Amino acid sequence: MVIAEIKLADQDAEMILKVVKKLGGKVKLIESKEPKLSPFAKKLKKDLEKGFKEIKLHQEGKIQLKTLSEVLDEL
Repeated sequence: MVIAEIKLADQDAEMILKVVKKLGGKVKLIESKEPKLSPFAKKLKKDLEKGFKEIKLHQEGKIQLKTLSEVLDEL
């Protein structure tokens, strides 16, 4: 007996489940414990990750960030 845990996007999981069942396998679904994010929360998470990445690159001296006056001039 082989037991495996596979994490898939919802749309992919349905297809894989059908294939495994058709091949005679048994499937036990385990719902993700991660909360579902709203579109706003997804965008916010993505923006924050991008910002933290830019900070890290700046600290490593790989990029130069804009000054406050440059940001204000854009507004």
